[in-house]
Order: sequence, then structure tokens, then C-alpha cells
Amino acid sequence: MDYILTHKWAFLIVAEVIFWVSIITFLIARYWFGKKTLSFVFFLLFIVNDLWIASLGFFDYLHTGQFSSYQIVVLVVFVYAITYGKSDFKKLDYYIQIYVAKWKGLPAPNIEPPKKLVGREHAQKERKHFYIHFSVYAIAHLVFYFLFGLSSRFYEITSMGDFFREFFSAKEGLLPFANPTVNNLSRIWTLIFVIDSIFALSYTVFPKSEKSRGLL
Repeated sequence: MDYILTHKWAFLIVAEVIFWVSIITFLIARYWFGKKTLSFVFFLLFIVNDLWIASLGFFDYLHTGQFSSYQIVVLVVFVYAITYGKSDFKKLDYYIQIYVAKWKGLPAPNIEPPKKLVGREHAQKERKHFYIHFSVYAIAHLVFYFLFGLSSRFYEITSMGDFFREFFSAKEGLLPFANPTVNNLSRIWTLIFVIDSIFALSYTVFPKSEKSRGLL
């Protein structure tokens, strides 16, 4: 493991090459040649490669004791994968099959398009995304707390208003953890989470109508 961590950038470059080769091969095998079983092999390679990249980041942190931008990228990819990744892939899968058939001059494949939800169904789906995002957000911040602890500046804050004012406006990330890199990640993620939550929960109060569905 020491050898791998010493040459981590070389292994990361190799992993990136494998990532692009597996993705391109997956797309060609699945959509151009219609080899869905074969494409699944390359999809598994893609998953294993992602786990390898995540493992590199984890062991690198254990080795150096520092939280770097590399771990941030891994975390962002993970959050996207478990929130919107699955539904986005289903949409992409459908549209690519339709366009490839058109390019090859073949009849459109007999597949069901992704269901466009409205009203309560759409609101329920958005709430589900909110619950998942909130759970990941809360668990991640709990992990940050146990890994780094709270900063000395956190104990100097006297009100919630002062906390949020400094949390979002300070040039240096001094709140709430004893790690500036994690604090910068936290405030960016918090902004994204708040905006995402407002949009997701707004559909409960103002359900998506059939008319608005037709415009999308």
C-alpha cells in the first residue's frame, strides 16, 4: 500500500484512462452494437474502477491525515450518484437508444420512455430526493465532526445569526470544523443543499401541473 500511495498520481492517471475506456466501450457495445450483456461487463469495470479511485482517496487521507480536493471530488461524485444519478442514467439510456436507431436507419426500439410525473407523484419523487440528500448531508457532517472536531472559533460564536453570517461570508473557512478545507466544502454543499431543498419541497406546495410538464 505504501508503494501505491507513493505513486498515487500515476495510479490515478491509470484509473482515469480506465474510466474513459470503460465508458466509451460501454456506450459503443450497448448502443451501437446492441450487446447489452457485454456492455454490462464494462459497466462493472467502471464501477470497480470508481471504487478503486475512492479507495485511493480514503487511504491517502489515512496516510497523510489531510483532507484534500481529491476527496472532495470523490464525495461530490458519490452524492450525485445516489441522488440523481440513477434517474438521469435512465433518461440518457432511453434517448441514446432512440437517436442511435435513427442514425442507423432502424425502426425506433420498442421501449417505454421515462415516465414524466406530475402532481403528487412528482412531489413525492422530489421529496424522496430531498430525504436522500438530507441523509447524506447529515451523515457526512457527522463524520466530519468525529474526524476533525469543532474549531476554536465555533466556541467563540455567541448567536446563530453570527454563526451563519461568518460561515457564509468569511474568506477563510473557520467554521464549524477544525479543518478549513472541509469547512469550505461544507458551506458550498450547504448552499447547494438549501437551493435543492427549496426546489424539491416547493413541488409539495405548488405541484407540477400537466401544462408545465408539456413545456419541459
